[in-house]
Amino acid sequence: MNRTHLEFSDRNKAKIQAAGFAFAGVIGVAIVDRISIGLIQIKEDTYGLPFLIGVLFFLLSAIFLYSLLRKTAMVAEKAQATLAACQREEKEELQLFNFALDNSADAIYWFTFDTRFFYVNDAACKMLGYSKEELLQMKLCEIDPNSDLNGRAFLEEVKERGFVCFESIQIRKDGSRFPASVSTNYFCNGTHEFICAFGRDITEQKEKEKIIIEQNRALKHSLEDKEALIKEIHHRVKNNLEVISSLLQMQNRRETDRHVKDALSKSQSRIFAIALVHEMLYKNSGLATIDMKQHLERLSEAMMELYDPNERIAVHVEADNVSLSMDNAVLVALIVHELFLNAIKHAFKGDGRGEIRIFIHHAEDGSILFGVRDNGVGFDPKTTDMTNTLGCQLINSITEFQLNGTIEVVNDNGFCCTIRFRPNEQGSK
Repeated sequence: MNRTHLEFSDRNKAKIQAAGFAFAGVIGVAIVDRISIGLIQIKEDTYGLPFLIGVLFFLLSAIFLYSLLRKTAMVAEKAQATLAACQREEKEELQLFNFALDNSADAIYWFTFDTRFFYVNDAACKMLGYSKEELLQMKLCEIDPNSDLNGRAFLEEVKERGFVCFESIQIRKDGSRFPASVSTNYFCNGTHEFICAFGRDITEQKEKEKIIIEQNRALKHSLEDKEALIKEIHHRVKNNLEVISSLLQMQNRRETDRHVKDALSKSQSRIFAIALVHEMLYKNSGLATIDMKQHLERLSEAMMELYDPNERIAVHVEADNVSLSMDNAVLVALIVHELFLNAIKHAFKGDGRGEIRIFIHHAEDGSILFGVRDNGVGFDPKTTDMTNTLGCQLINSITEFQLNGTIEVVNDNGFCCTIRFRPNEQGSK
């Protein structure tokens, strides 16, 4: 039962008691008057009887009035005690409410639609440097000069949406400015409309963000420097390999033995296959992986210039969107080089014309399939030793021990060698 209900009940009881007392008094006066008149008419000589009746009536009225007033006093005393208990309860609740507001970490300030402050808590006073009395005499524009916040349109927006959050720059009493995060809520109490705002000084947060931004910028510069350094390293490795290739070429020109010249040419093209990986790494924007389609196309073009300058052989590269780490790309390039070289030298007889296809694909199980096939004469396993040559030994060694892969050879309408392996490095995909 609340305080208003108790006051209404006590007022009704008092009205009923007052009406009862007035009604009893009127009835009593009327009865006495009638009895007195009747007795006077019956016995005119009994002059003392009306007086006696009147005295008796007043005594009874006094007793009734005393009882009625006593009961009224008891009711009033009970109502007063109940009212005092309700007031104490409301006071305790108000103290808890004020304690919660004043000890909030956020500044809380209410203002009316004319932007005058209606309520502020202790946190708001501490954040802004004003006393409560000072703030309650001020307007929002004096602590937050943002014109958008002080306009009617913003207040109507808060009223329509019910809740609006934003960041702003607020001014303390000493004139210093600080960034604040503010959330506003619309509140209506009968005919009075308020905006309840919760503010927080985010200076420390902004400083941390600034530090993080500076650290990220420094990290980005450091990463760019490292990338430039790594690219420079790849560039120098590529140049050094080209120097070695040039030395082999010079030696090749001086040699007269056909077998030595052939061995030097093979070594030169193998070195080029490795150097090409480093060239693509320093030329590409990313340093983690090599685009194998582009790499194999470059490799096949260079080998055709070296071994088939007359362009008798048609070369096709069939490749999915496969990217490999530098280590895997070098190993794949070396195997493709040996298979491609073998096809150029041994697959085609007569006029030497034919077709070579280099392929690399993703398999359904996540592994990589790559290899070389041609439409040449193939080979006779009875007369050809596939394990005795350096190239074949290189292919078997790389596949088994470095790629942990398998080799599949098909000798039908030409020669096809397929290698399957599963990339195990983070940079491959």
